[in-house]
Amino acid sequence: MIETPPNGCPNLVKPLPRIVPFSGGGSGFGERTMKTILLAACMTLVAAQAQAISRYDPTHMSCGKVQATIARQGAVILRYQSTRVPGLPLYDRYVQSQQFCTMGEVRTRAYVPSADTKSCPVYNCKRPDNERHFRRRFFHTN
Repeated sequence: MIETPPNGCPNLVKPLPRIVPFSGGGSGFGERTMKTILLAACMTLVAAQAQAISRYDPTHMSCGKVQATIARQGAVILRYQSTRVPGLPLYDRYVQSQQFCTMGEVRTRAYVPSADTKSCPVYNCKRPDNERHFRRRFFHTN
């Protein structure tokens, strides 16, 4: 039998059964379980942020300790004051090996000040300057 709604057009589609949210009891997901899962997800995000890259001031560490810290953690951010411009903070990401660089970057030698030397050798990641090489090679005048 075809039902006729109040607008006069026959309804050829059978209505879907009404879905009622589960309201506790039994073995399904209740409100309390959902809150627990949400809380666990939030705690996981907080823990992931806590394991972010570490920051250090190399001027309070010996050169050997700076290098050992980078070797132990793989990648760190070193932040120190500029010697040329007073009050200007300098910082960069320094790495242990090429595997800590992103695609398209290469590991290059850099120097940072430390407690026992003005230039402690470390490595950071930089994009190669191919344009500079191109200009020197093709536009160099003899």
